[in-house]
Amino acid sequence: MTFYFQFNWMHFSVAFGAMLLFTFIMGLQAKNFYTQHVVLRKFSSLDLQFPASGLELVNYITGIFKLPASLAAKVLKNLRGQLIIDFFFMVSAYGSIFILCMKVSMKMTSFGHNLFAIFAWMQIIPFLFDIIENVYLLRKIKPNPEVSGESVHKTMEILAFSKWIIALTAVVCCIASMCYFWLVGRFSYNSLEYLVLIISELAIFMILKKATSYTDKEKFVAFKQ
Repeated sequence: MTFYFQFNWMHFSVAFGAMLLFTFIMGLQAKNFYTQHVVLRKFSSLDLQFPASGLELVNYITGIFKLPASLAAKVLKNLRGQLIIDFFFMVSAYGSIFILCMKVSMKMTSFGHNLFAIFAWMQIIPFLFDIIENVYLLRKIKPNPEVSGESVHKTMEILAFSKWIIALTAVVCCIASMCYFWLVGRFSYNSLEYLVLIISELAIFMILKKATSYTDKEKFVAFKQ
């Protein structure tokens, strides 16, 4: 098996653009996340990933089924849809980090060369953890889900924290290394066009998010329609 792979910035631009697209779609779906949790309130995917306890997760889910039938169906459709879209997001997100780490690895020598290649392959771990987490949540979405035991809850909590730590550590190290390369002039001028492309993708993403943003009141009115 080849430990190192050569990529160009177009590969990263495509994966990064796909990640932003799936992020935007999931953001639209999240606008319809409401539950009757003590009072009618919004929730996010992070609330489901990091509940204080197994009981709190169940309360979020059962609260959805306490909504009027048409609204509950809307929330469930968007929630399940987001969890399914998230599988595609995982491929593009962890794929982007994998490519980025390999690109940095090829700029390094000796220890750094191996370290960033290891960072790249380590993305398999959060990818698998994310799959486990999504399957777990999808199986929980039913009118009367069982409250997970303390050991299961702690395990899912560890998986959630671990995937973020592994992915973010790789990203931060890559960005720091790339900033160093720019400061010492160790970059190709051909890469500038891809930097412009990546910035353009981010700009389009931010414009679309701004264009589809609402106040809390507007979100609730749109949700009820």
